[in-house]
Amino acid sequence: MRRYAVAIASAFIFDALLPADVIAAPEEIQVYLDDFTESGKTGLDLHTNYVASGQNPTNHQFRVTPELSYGINTNWDAAVYFLTVKDPGEAPETDGMKLRARWRPKTPSADSPFYWAVNFEAGELSQRFYPDETSGEIKLIGVWKADPWTLGMNLNIDRALKSHPVQAATSEIDTKIEYRIRGGLLVGIENYSFLGAIHNDPSQPQSSAANYLAADFNLGKWDFNVGIGHASGQTPDKIVLKAIIGVPF
Repeated sequence: MRRYAVAIASAFIFDALLPADVIAAPEEIQVYLDDFTESGKTGLDLHTNYVASGQNPTNHQFRVTPELSYGINTNWDAAVYFLTVKDPGEAPETDGMKLRARWRPKTPSADSPFYWAVNFEAGELSQRFYPDETSGEIKLIGVWKADPWTLGMNLNIDRALKSHPVQAATSEIDTKIEYRIRGGLLVGIENYSFLGAIHNDPSQPQSSAANYLAADFNLGKWDFNVGIGHASGQTPDKIVLKAIIGVPF
């Protein structure tokens, strides 16, 4: 199992050293780990982030994406996302909707520190957010846990759901390393590395990276992931504050 930890840690270091020309997905700043909606139960997460420092048109933009999920069985859960954005001095507006389904071969086990799953997404998005308006994604999820450490890596492949898309298929690697300080309090670093078009095309967005200092904790039955991140390059977002709030039912 040590080689899994070495592989994930190496990927994290590699991502952190990539050149920074970020074009971040604003609706969901998250590295998927081994969380899963319990079979027959419903969950609600609020993905929020605020551009504390940036350039127009996103400077001081506030984004909220409710994620309503349902556990189908022990191997499948599903969710719907509603993308919303609030610009300074403007009324909130929608940026579209996404559906996802997530599959895992087995539940996390104390006998093995390694866990993996696959996430599938499809969405209809506003043109200002995504030129092709329809998108699909496959996310490969790998997690290694050996208390007090957790390491996670996601490989994302994105493509427009149309025959002749404007934007080429792209890939991204997201990584997270965190340390449990005590109980339910964990702190760590999240890295989001956009690798650009799978087939080299100078007209498409190129490789980029963003890093977040993040903490995971709970207050009663409420779960929180909060962080502050820095991005540079093509994105107008420079300093971003984010919070994912798990709302108890």
